Amino acid sequence: MSLHDPDDVLSGWVPARDPGPAPDLSELDDADPLVAEWLLSDHPWAERERSRRREVELQRLIERSHPDSPPWVRQAEIEAAEPDQPHVARMRRSLEGHRQLDDPTYVYPPALMGPMGSLWPPPGHPPHVPGVEAGGWNLDH
Repeated sequence: MSLHDPDDVLSGWVPARDPGPAPDLSELDDADPLVAEWLLSDHPWAERERSRRREVELQRLIERSHPDSPPWVRQAEIEAAEPDQPHVARMRRSLEGHRQLDDPTYVYPPALMGPMGSLWPPPGHPPHVPGVEAGGWNLDH
């Protein structure tokens, strides 16, 4: 297992510590770049929140869909049914590609993957400390 390979970091690891019961993370705004990264992390709370958000989205799609639904609705249903590991790997690659349009050197923070990912709570929990995002990868602030 490599902590730098997004295709295998999600399998076979044990969290570095038990983070305890998850707080309500439904208000986290995934438009915030730090939140978007954290939601794709290997933190157990991130996995639970991803699952919750995907279930909510699938339910919305089911409620809106009908036999003549456009192809994008059917595609969204397929993506919602995708297991978490391949979904997260695909979304990390997508996030990297999107961010590399502005910063060609951007890579998904390795500190958010594998056992180390369980150490980094969501941004703002506990209160945000500037420069300590994703385990110190942003210490230039």
